[in-house]
Amino acid sequence: MKKNLKLSLILICSLLLTNCSKNDEPENFDSELNITISNSDNYELDLMISGDEEGATIRTQSQFFQKSKLVRDSSTNWSVVYKYKSLSNYTGMDFVEIETCTGGNSTGCSNIEILRINFTVTD
Repeated sequence: MKKNLKLSLILICSLLLTNCSKNDEPENFDSELNITISNSDNYELDLMISGDEEGATIRTQSQFFQKSKLVRDSSTNWSVVYKYKSLSNYTGMDFVEIETCTGGNSTGCSNIEILRINFTVTD
C-alpha cells in the first residue's frame, strides 16, 4: 500500500512539473516580424517613433550579434531606428524584443507595445 502511494505521488508530481513548462506560456509580445538576412548584411528598421516623450528600449537582446542597438540621433532624423548585424560566421535563428512607448503627452507615453523581430541568418 505504501509503495503504491509513493509511486502515485511521484507520478502526480512528475505530471505537474511537465505540464508547467515555460513552453506552455503564451507569447508576450504585440507584433512580430520574420526577417531573413545574410550574415554579411546590415538590417535597419525605422520604428517611426520621434515624439519628445516617445521612445524604445531593447527588452530582450539578441544572442548572435555584432551590432544590435537602437539609434535616435541626427543621422536618423530623430526617429528611433533599430540596427542589427549578426556575427559574421553565424547561421541560424536569432531574435530581439523591443519595447516601444508611443502616444506620449505631458504625462508620458500612453501606449506600450512589444515588437519581436525573428531573424533567420544565412550565408
